Amino acid sequence: MVKYNLILYLLSPYLFLSIIFDSIKKGGGLRFILQRLGLVPFKKFSSTIWLHAASIGETKLAILLYKKLKSLNPSKNFLITTNTESSSKLVRDLNDAELQHSFLPVDWFYTMNRFASAVNPKICIIIETEIWPNLLHRCKQNNIQSIIVNARLSKKTTGKPRLIKDVYKNALKNLSKILCKSNLEKEKYIELGAPENKINVVGNLKFADYMSIQNTTSLIERKYILAASTHHDEEGKIIREWLKLKEKKLLLVIVPRHPERLGEILTQIPLSDVRISIRSKNEKINEKTQVYIADTYGELNQWIEHCEFVFMGGSLVDHGGQNFLEAALHSKAIIVGPYMYNFIAETEEFLKKSAILMIKEASMLKNVFEKLIRSRNKREIFGNNAKKLLDSKKDILNDYCKHIQSLVKE
Repeated sequence: MVKYNLILYLLSPYLFLSIIFDSIKKGGGLRFILQRLGLVPFKKFSSTIWLHAASIGETKLAILLYKKLKSLNPSKNFLITTNTESSSKLVRDLNDAELQHSFLPVDWFYTMNRFASAVNPKICIIIETEIWPNLLHRCKQNNIQSIIVNARLSKKTTGKPRLIKDVYKNALKNLSKILCKSNLEKEKYIELGAPENKINVVGNLKFADYMSIQNTTSLIERKYILAASTHHDEEGKIIREWLKLKEKKLLLVIVPRHPERLGEILTQIPLSDVRISIRSKNEKINEKTQVYIADTYGELNQWIEHCEFVFMGGSLVDHGGQNFLEAALHSKAIIVGPYMYNFIAETEEFLKKSAILMIKEASMLKNVFEKLIRSRNKREIFGNNAKKLLDSKKDILNDYCKHIQSLVKE
């Protein structure tokens, strides 16, 4: 701990400037700066269930847990802490007077001690990846239960130097429980030095966010194949394979992960060989349109719901893949490329159940597209298998809450 705190204090000027920069860039304001730096008096809480979520993805899971735990513990106070302004907005948008929010201060020793004393939680629930040694040390000292849920370890964490890994190892010993999303993550935690008797594999909590459908209307009239959340150097590859089909009836809709990349995308495409319409420019689709680039925000779920089948981007290039569970919820046949390391356990499980198709390279897209276009039965088999697998996870939120409740009642 001494070495960790020395390193953290040496990095303080960088952390200070980083917080200022984040506030300016993302609109966090003075509240974000002061709370992250621990420069304001902390609000006093009592009998609190505290959930910490770093960013947007983790915050969505924290909100899921909060709603369930609130029904189980109506007399408790609830606090969600986050690291980013965008994730804090998700909490504020709930307009829930019974839920408090604060930005988590930097893990400086005295700052975290003051914050933890003010919160005085019954339990500290950390979502997914955050390991803060001073926070966990304080929880242990004050007999505060601490737990990581949907626990996973990133390459960034497992690839740290031995000195940092030793710090993590000691910090993990202060935890009450580690609830992992998969056996693979359990193995990573054990390798990092976490006590095996504190680890349980519960499953991926993100499944719980995909249990209900809100039906929408289609954004376009033509039937279409979807390439969703595509990244740099993917769109050109996908379009080239699509043009080999000489498909006349179906349209290819591309929804880039970052719509502002439109200019870059257009430079990858043989524009003289393909008829393209662009959504952000309000260009119409007619019977001769071959590709529609939907470079607008907030419509991906709608595109997924009404497509014939979907290719999930970020997987033809070394990005690690994008979340395909929304497509599974809508019983869609799903295609992914070889780079799915952000979703290793989920991809392996879906592959075993014939609930997803994986290609090794872009040149295989043409054949897979052809087979799925020709065979409605094949599309339905893969789509139904995906939905069935997702439905089998319906109790996962309850399973997590059982573990948490066992600590709340101690």
